[in-house]
Amino acid sequence: MKAMETQGQLVQLEKYASLLKRKILTTQADLDPHDRPMVEMHLWCEKQDDIVVLSSGMILASDPSSRSVQNCKIVMTGKGLRPGKVMPATPELISLLLGNAAEGENNSEVDDSTISVQQNRLRLLISEALRDQVSDIHIEVREDIAHIRFRKHGELYLHAEWAPRVGREVAAVAFNKETDHAVSHFNPMVPQNASMPMHVDGMEIRLRLASLPAHGGFDMVMRILTTGYEHDLTLAELGYTEEQVQLISKAIAMPHGAVLVAGPTGSGKTTTLASCMLMVRPDRKIYTIEDPVEKLIRNATQVPINTEKEDRDFASMGRASLRMDPDVMVLGELRDEDTARVLLRAAITGHLVFSTVHTHTATAIITRLVDMGISTLLLSDPSVLVCLICQRLIPTLCTYCAVPLAKSPAHQTRLAEWRRLFAKELKNLRARGAVHCKHCKNTGVAGRTVIAEVVWVDEKSREFIQKGDMLGWDKYLRAQGWVNYQVRALQLVRQGICDPLDAERVIGSIE
Repeated sequence: MKAMETQGQLVQLEKYASLLKRKILTTQADLDPHDRPMVEMHLWCEKQDDIVVLSSGMILASDPSSRSVQNCKIVMTGKGLRPGKVMPATPELISLLLGNAAEGENNSEVDDSTISVQQNRLRLLISEALRDQVSDIHIEVREDIAHIRFRKHGELYLHAEWAPRVGREVAAVAFNKETDHAVSHFNPMVPQNASMPMHVDGMEIRLRLASLPAHGGFDMVMRILTTGYEHDLTLAELGYTEEQVQLISKAIAMPHGAVLVAGPTGSGKTTTLASCMLMVRPDRKIYTIEDPVEKLIRNATQVPINTEKEDRDFASMGRASLRMDPDVMVLGELRDEDTARVLLRAAITGHLVFSTVHTHTATAIITRLVDMGISTLLLSDPSVLVCLICQRLIPTLCTYCAVPLAKSPAHQTRLAEWRRLFAKELKNLRARGAVHCKHCKNTGVAGRTVIAEVVWVDEKSREFIQKGDMLGWDKYLRAQGWVNYQVRALQLVRQGICDPLDAERVIGSIE
């Protein structure tokens, strides 16, 4: 019976929306994030159960043709408030908005009904994040407000504003009811970490949760790790040049050796490794050792580690995988000398092995390995290093709102400098626009692309490695026509794909 009533409400909503050519509001993403429920009208709306008034005066109703809407306007006028536009909205959205009002902030008791409501709110929030293809959900709870921000393509933007009580309850529900190993009590005053599996919109996903105390409240961040077997991007789609793809393909076809991918945290190294694994021949057995498993790879056995247990860390699980007759191994990250030695042992004993490391250039990978205690004599062995990769992610401009560089207010103070550096190419350069652009959520960014440098470790390179001559190696590579990621970034700027200010944030000052 309830399902039939709900279906009837949706039919009425669709008729109303079609008649007035208005969109049916279903989530907070359809609203201005600053437009919260109006406190003065909260108690009245709560009694109606099918209507809510926002601070802008907008009236949301699940039955816009009902008498409740007219009564609402009369009550607002009597309170000296100005009624705004009436918009059709789903009962679920109205219920969530009513629950987001500031009433009852001092009520600390969380009963079963509150848990159920906030579980639904949590699922809706994650569903909205998946729909917008964001990577992280930030819940920033303070004394007077809770900001909900989404990170997409590296950019943070405001998604919604909640009452602080709601933010606290959602965080508590996430940690206490939804995680793999739910804690007995969420404590916002201490850092906490957890992972959370969830079934949303017909998809099995996994999130990594982290909380940190802050002045006046706390922050909770949910990283969306995987949504199953998604569309697998090729190296070219990620941003690698044709020449770089050829070198990496050559490395993947090698029978043994090490391929290392460097870059800062959040630079897409895991995605690049996943793309590399898709290029491995199907007759080769792949084992990946990860913390945690982020992207599901169809042709690989993926092994999660547990850093809290000595026998389940990267090195221990790597050694165990060597006994499983692998052809290809992926060690998620080189964190210490023990893990590095497992990688070297795998390469020397006839396995093709991949891993990641945190350095700022491809050649600096050698310096990092030496710092871990690995000798340059071992690193220069022909059976060890095959290919070194370093990558960054750089924002690409939204094609709907990008403007010519000369017309961008943010670039006027440096226009003479840009003209000197780029000369006649200046007319091709573009900058962020993002003036009320719905396509990019007012960020001016359409996505991010990889800028990378790829080094093939040839015989001459091994001589430089053995001598520890990184400066001489760099000069040798440049003489061979090698392109570093800084040069690649400038190529994208000259093509009008990237804003020069964004490029400088990634590669440093353009000179």
